[in-house]
Amino acid sequence: LFDQGIGAFAGTFFGTCQAAWYPDPITTTGKYGGIPGRTDFRAVGRTILRPAMWFSLTAGTYTAVECAMEAARNETQDIWNSIVAGMAGGAVVGMTTGRPQIMAATAIGFGAFMAAVDMSGPTTVRDEALLEHKRMGILPKKHEESEALAALKEKFPQHKEL
Repeated sequence: LFDQGIGAFAGTFFGTCQAAWYPDPITTTGKYGGIPGRTDFRAVGRTILRPAMWFSLTAGTYTAVECAMEAARNETQDIWNSIVAGMAGGAVVGMTTGRPQIMAATAIGFGAFMAAVDMSGPTTVRDEALLEHKRMGILPKKHEESEALAALKEKFPQHKEL
């Protein structure tokens, strides 16, 4: 349920950006058609809420399939769970087109992407110890100058206090 909420939020954000991006008025055609040239509230709602629904459905499908894969495989947590769940989520995204070829390609693409994310792990750094040392490296309690710096200060006494 939490993942679906995140998906709905992301879809709402996407739909809002999509609605704000185009300068043309967003209108409804058909039975509830609005005034031509003016933005219709129902059309704006549909423009914003449709991506929210699809993002939420995709996130929920991914989460449900990944949990089902873990349960079916006796709590095995490996890359296959992400691949199959990514393919299911990709199939949901591909369903928006209504074409089976695009649905299959999207499923394969999402599965491959989720496999890559799962293989890379939670971080994108190879050597975390080196990164931690670069970020929080320990300096000596008393600063010690190198011989080269001391020689430069002797050579240029006007810059001795730098």
